[in-house]
Amino acid sequence: MRQGRVRPTVRVAVVSCAAALAVGFGSITAVAEPDASAPATVAEAVRSADAQQYNDAQNALVKGRYDAGFAALDAVAAAAPNDANVAALQTFYANATDDAATRAQHSARLRTLSPTLADAVDRAIAVIDDAATRTIDFAPTTDGPRTAIVVLGLGLNSDGSMAPELVERLRSAVAVAERSPESPIIVTGGNPQSGITEAEAMKKWLIDNEIADDRIHTEATANSTVQNAQRATSLAAEIGAENLLLATTPSHLRRAISDFEIAGADVIGAATSTPDDLPDLPALAPTARLGMTVDATKILGIPRTY
Repeated sequence: MRQGRVRPTVRVAVVSCAAALAVGFGSITAVAEPDASAPATVAEAVRSADAQQYNDAQNALVKGRYDAGFAALDAVAAAAPNDANVAALQTFYANATDDAATRAQHSARLRTLSPTLADAVDRAIAVIDDAATRTIDFAPTTDGPRTAIVVLGLGLNSDGSMAPELVERLRSAVAVAERSPESPIIVTGGNPQSGITEAEAMKKWLIDNEIADDRIHTEATANSTVQNAQRATSLAAEIGAENLLLATTPSHLRRAISDFEIAGADVIGAATSTPDDLPDLPALAPTARLGMTVDATKILGIPRTY
C-alpha cells in the first residue's frame, strides 16, 4: 500500500483494452479506514425532507443542472434541517462543482447530524478525487490465486451476442490471465438478452478461448457499474481473492476504479494486452466527475428518490 492512499478492504489492480487504456495513481490525504464489518450503506434511515422537493433536487443534480439542483436542495435543507441525506448530497455536489468553501460548510453540518455518514462521504470524495487524477501505473504485480481478474459487462445485442467493445475487454483479461495462470477470473453483468446474461456470454467466450471453466466465476445479476463493483467485490472475497484486476473500456476506467474503491476495493495499478502501446487517459477535472459522484451516492445508500 502506498503511503497516504485511502485504504479500502480489498486491493484491486486494473486491466483495460488496448485501444485507449489508462489509469493513474497518486496520493491523497488518508482518512480513517472504515470497519470492514460495517454495512455497505450508511445513509440515514430517517427521512424528514419533503419527497417532491428532494426528488426535484436529485433529478436536477444527476443531470448536472447544478443551479436548479442546489436551489432545490437549499429549500429542502431549510424545511428539513435534520435530514442527513440532504446534507450529504450538498457535500457531494459542492465537491463536484469544485466549491471547496461550500463543501466544507455542508460537511461540517453533516458531521453534526451523522458522524458516520460524514466519515463515509469524506472518504468517498477522497477516493473520487484520487481516481480522477492519479498517475498511471501499467505494471501491477499479480499474486497468484490471491489476484482475481474482473471483467465488467457491457450491454449485449438483442440476439445475445457481444459488441466488439466487450470482446476487447475479454481479450485484455485473457492476456493478463496468461501472464498470471493461477488467477481466477470474475465476469460480472446481468441484463439478459435472448435468455443470456452478460456474464454467461463472457464465460462462454472465455472457455472458447481456452480459459479453463474452473477459473471462471460468474456474477450474473449486476445491472450497473455500481452493482458490478459491489457484487464482484463480494464475490472476490468469497473465493479468497485479495487483489483484483479490472477489465473495462478506457473511457470507463476512472469511474470504475472509483466505484470499486468506494465499494471496498483498493485499485493499485493497470495492465493491458499491449504494454508497449499505452495512450494517456487525461485526469478528470473536478467538474467532470459527475458520474463518479452519482455512483458514490448510490454505493453509500443515499436514496435516489424519497
